[in-house]
Amino acid sequence: MAHHPRCEPSFVTDDANYIPRPPPYTATHWGMRVAFQNIVPKTFAAMGAPEWAPVLEAWWDRYDGLEVYLGSLGDHRVMGSQRLRELAEEGPVTAERLAEALVDLRHTHYTARRYEDADYTWNPLNCCFADFAQGVREQGKLSLTGAHLVYVRELDRPHPSRDILESWLMARLVRAQLDARGEEGEG
Repeated sequence: MAHHPRCEPSFVTDDANYIPRPPPYTATHWGMRVAFQNIVPKTFAAMGAPEWAPVLEAWWDRYDGLEVYLGSLGDHRVMGSQRLRELAEEGPVTAERLAEALVDLRHTHYTARRYEDADYTWNPLNCCFADFAQGVREQGKLSLTGAHLVYVRELDRPHPSRDILESWLMARLVRAQLDARGEEGEG
């Protein structure tokens, strides 16, 4: 099998026993993440689209843990919250435009594989990243116990494709809207 330069590990060392480990959450990063996440429900309410909140949370859950590899500026929750605020300031936003904006975010361009199994790559729609990297939640923070087994790399396009990701978001939105209408009818 030929080695592709983009598939090579992103570290260089002479230590044969070196185990790559992503950086941990910093207090600043965690504070940014919590602050931005608290803004999201208010932003959706202001946009008149509160049914998007559970959809976005399900979307973010698919990628949780990836930010540990990308750093605080690559955190999908922080970047997504900022983009959501920008969209709200632009005026009315269609569901399709919001789905497009979410898929445009940088975190959708990443994939991962396990060092010991190059044929098994992570697909965010089939498996949450935290599960892929053997994540464990403690006090709200995610610890990736299998992080040293995972190699993350950036692609030049969303993975899976843009159409598939947008369809996933739109399907979840329709389900959330139907659930919201069902709750209104019961009251």
